[in-house]
Amino acid sequence: MNTRFTPDLDKLNLKFEGYKLSPFKESTNLIRFPLNSIQVYEPTNDQRLGFRDLQARIRHSHLIYGHPLDKNRGSSFCIDQGFVLYMIVYDELTKEIKTFLITQLIKPLGGVPSFIELDSRVPIEPQLPSAISISRELLLASNGVGDIELIGLEEKNGKILGTSLASICYLGVGNEGISPVPCMLLAARQIKTKIIFVVYSRTASKTTEFNIATLELDVPTENTERLDDGSFVLLLRTLHIQTGPEVPVYCTVTPLGKCIFGSEVRYNKVKLVQNENDTNEEESSTPMEIVQDMPKQNVYQWNQEGADITVQFKLPDNTPKSAINCKFVVDHLSLLVQNTLISYPFRKLWSTIQPDESLWTLENNILTLCMTKIDENTRWPQLFDKDDGIIETLTTHHLSEIKDKLAKFTSEEDNESSALIPAPSFAQAAQHPAATDMDEDIDEAGEPVVFSVYDYTGNVVDEFSSGTYRWICSSFDSANKLPSICLQMDVDGLVFTLTEVGSKIQIQHTATFDAFAFVQASKRDARFIHHDAQFHFASIIESSRNAYLYYHHDDKRLEEVQTLIDLTQGHDVDIIGAQLLLEKALMVLTESHLVLISLD
Repeated sequence: MNTRFTPDLDKLNLKFEGYKLSPFKESTNLIRFPLNSIQVYEPTNDQRLGFRDLQARIRHSHLIYGHPLDKNRGSSFCIDQGFVLYMIVYDELTKEIKTFLITQLIKPLGGVPSFIELDSRVPIEPQLPSAISISRELLLASNGVGDIELIGLEEKNGKILGTSLASICYLGVGNEGISPVPCMLLAARQIKTKIIFVVYSRTASKTTEFNIATLELDVPTENTERLDDGSFVLLLRTLHIQTGPEVPVYCTVTPLGKCIFGSEVRYNKVKLVQNENDTNEEESSTPMEIVQDMPKQNVYQWNQEGADITVQFKLPDNTPKSAINCKFVVDHLSLLVQNTLISYPFRKLWSTIQPDESLWTLENNILTLCMTKIDENTRWPQLFDKDDGIIETLTTHHLSEIKDKLAKFTSEEDNESSALIPAPSFAQAAQHPAATDMDEDIDEAGEPVVFSVYDYTGNVVDEFSSGTYRWICSSFDSANKLPSICLQMDVDGLVFTLTEVGSKIQIQHTATFDAFAFVQASKRDARFIHHDAQFHFASIIESSRNAYLYYHHDDKRLEEVQTLIDLTQGHDVDIIGAQLLLEKALMVLTESHLVLISLD
C-alpha cells in the first residue's frame, strides 16, 4: 500500500481499557453569550443541491478562526444574514466575550432576472459566505456569489475596527455559464508580499463537478494604485485549477506556497490558455479560455471475456519486476509502479473480483493484470467505480457479436448500411453498449484519502495515500502549523503531523487518541469532529445538542477522561460552528448563542 502514514508502535496503548465519564463543571468553565441582534447567515431552503455539495456545506463552520490578539485574547468571526462581518473576542483573564461590527460585505443583488433563461446545468445558486484570517491585520472574505474582499483590521482604544481594502471578482474558468462565479474559500496563507488562497465552485454539468482554484493576490502597499473611494486596485491571478467530483476534505497552503488537497478522488488539471493580447505575464488576469488537460493517450487498455478481465500497461524499457507493487482485493486494486505515472494506491473497482484467482505478469515491457469476476454474467461498463474515461477495447470478434445481437432490432436497410462501416482494430477503443449514464456516487465508509501536493504551477510534486486507514478528522485551524490528520487504525485514532521539506511532505505519527475511532463510529450525529494542535483532546460536536470531549495524555494510562456538554439545553436550535480560539478555549456557535468551553 502506497502510504507514508506509518504507525509508531511506541505511541500505541495496547492496555487501554476505556473512558471514564466525568461531569463537566458548567458553573465555572462554561459561558453562554446570547447573539441578540446577530442572526448568523443561513441558506434558503429552496435550493436543490447534490450530495457532494451538501457534504461540503455540512463540514463548513460558520464560526471562522481568527488569529489571537495576544496570549490571553482569542478571536473568531461570523457573517450574519445581512452579510455583515462580526469579530468575536474572548478574554481568558476576565472571562468576557465581546463582539465588534467590522464591515458590511458586498451584498448580493438577488436572483437571476425572470426574463433570462439559463441552461439548467448552470449553477446559479449562491455558495455560503466564508472568510479566512490571514493575520491579525488582514482577513479574506467572500459573499458566496463571486465577490472576494480583503479586509483590514485595527485595534484602537479597546475597539476592533475594520474596513474593506479592496474587492475583486472571481471569474472562474469560463465554463460555469455565470459571471462572477459563486465560490467558497477553503484555505489561505500570506507568503511574503503575496496572499495565496484556494476557492471552490460548481461547474456547469449534469453531474456534480467542482473547480478547485488556487489564486494569488498582492498584499497592498503605499505604492499600490487606489480608486476614488480610497480602496486599492488589486489583480487576481489564477495559478492553477483542478477539477473533480468532490470538495477536498483536507485543504491547506504550505509556508512555501504549495497546496495540499486530500480527497477520495484525484483531480484533473485544467490547462490555462493565455490570451494572445496578454504580453506581460505578471499582469495577465484570469484567462477567458480554458481547456481540459487530457492525457495524450490512455494509461492502460482493458477488455473482458466472460469472467476474465485483462488490463495492460505499457512500461518503460527495462522496468524490473521489483518496481511493481500490485495487490488484488475483492473490490479494490492497489497498483504502483516506480518511476512511472501508474499510481493506483487503493482504487475501487466497478464490481467484485476473486483475489485468489487474479494475477499479474510482465513480458516485453507489458504489464498484464488478469482478474476474475465473481459474477461472470455481468459485463462491466468501466474498469473502476469512478469512471476515468477509458472505455473497453473491443476486438473485431467482439464487435461482430454485438452487431449480430443488435441486427434483430434494425431493419435490413440499416444492416446493409452498417456493413459499409469498417470495424475498428484492437488498438481502437469502442464504447461498450452496456455503458450507461451512472448516477452520482455516494461516499462509502473505508475509502482511502489521497493527498496530492501541488506546486506553484499546479503540477503534482508529491502524493501519498491514507491506504487502509480511514479518514476521521483534521485538527482545528491554527495560526502557523499545517493541520494535523487523524486516521483510524483498528479502534484508535492515530494523529499524524505534516512538515514541508522542499518539494516533499514528511509525515510523523505524533499522538494516539485511544479508542477514538470506536467512539466516533458510534455517534450517528457528528457534525464537527476535530482535535487540537497540541493533542490534548479530541471533540465530537453534534448538529443539535451535545459536545463530547475525549482527553489524551502521553503516559499510556489505562483510563482516560471523557466529558459531555449540553450545548443547546434542549432548545430547537442548530449548532453551526466550532473553533479553538486559544489552547484551552473552545467556542461553539449555535443559531442563538455563543458557548465558550474552558478546558482548564
